[in-house]
Amino acid sequence: MNKMRFLLIFLLIFINKLWAQQAFTVTDTQPLLMNGLTIGYNIKSQEVKTVGDKGDFSRYVINFYVTNNDNVAKMIRFREGFNDMGIVSDQLVQFNIINATGARLTSTSATISAAPYIITIPIDRDRRNDPNNQPKTKQIGYWIQAGQTIAVDEIVIVPLNQLPNVQAIFKATTLQPVPNIPIEPRHFEEQTRQDFPDRTPRAADFRAFVEFKNKYNGSFINIERGPIVSTEILPGWYSAQWQLVPAQGPNLFAIRNRWKQTYLDIDLRNNLQLSFSNFSMNATWQLEQTPEPNVYRLRNNRTGLYLCINNSQLILSNDFNDEFSSTWYVINP
Repeated sequence: MNKMRFLLIFLLIFINKLWAQQAFTVTDTQPLLMNGLTIGYNIKSQEVKTVGDKGDFSRYVINFYVTNNDNVAKMIRFREGFNDMGIVSDQLVQFNIINATGARLTSTSATISAAPYIITIPIDRDRRNDPNNQPKTKQIGYWIQAGQTIAVDEIVIVPLNQLPNVQAIFKATTLQPVPNIPIEPRHFEEQTRQDFPDRTPRAADFRAFVEFKNKYNGSFINIERGPIVSTEILPGWYSAQWQLVPAQGPNLFAIRNRWKQTYLDIDLRNNLQLSFSNFSMNATWQLEQTPEPNVYRLRNNRTGLYLCINNSQLILSNDFNDEFSSTWYVINP
């Protein structure tokens, strides 16, 4: 009986590996739909490039993406009783550009990976006064949130006048809906208070974590509930704290969230999104100093649009003088 059970488990693993290696052709107009995910790419730009004495080639900037279209998050869970980190991969999809030359250190493939899925183990209430009795976090897998898009930009070179020949390999064969367990780590020690604290604007140290407080309504940019919003917050929220990663250009930064390690980005329709890549112009922002000390505007590097508040919603707009809705205090927590 044990031998039969072992053979059955081995056979299932073998079949899963075969499925995981199956390649599907995708185009910029025909993505792949699998397990509730949309898997595809968009061509952002195209030009003719001369490569040494080899002649002219077509050069593309491609945005590869995976979108969770289901209304539930999905997770690749670590296996119980195994060395999890050595067995379970965070990879969702691998894209291979079959006709890419790889010239000039350009890409021939792209990989989309899921984010770490972390839960918090509560403290022992009977030892609440014990200083060593602190909440602990545990990673139990990798996940993609409901409605979330994870994307990466790559530059590829293919023979002249050819389109990229892209094949996608679905790697996350164990991806399942998130079970009924806490899905958000307790990333702060919540304080009981009756009022919202008044944050006095002061000169910020850009080398430390910062918060963005809107001058118009006093709200803070955060991702506490998933989407990028500007709302009231509680002290100590990592979801409202950001790291300014210097980019090439004066006062130009990628803006990385302290909690999720994702970057403030925009999609092709100029909608705000989070991404794990800070290489594209979409994910870099210029902090424009206003005449008032420590008050800035956030200007997207690709579009030139400003991050504003309109009817309590975060948007990108050219109308940056509307009731101070585009001006932000940059303060340290």
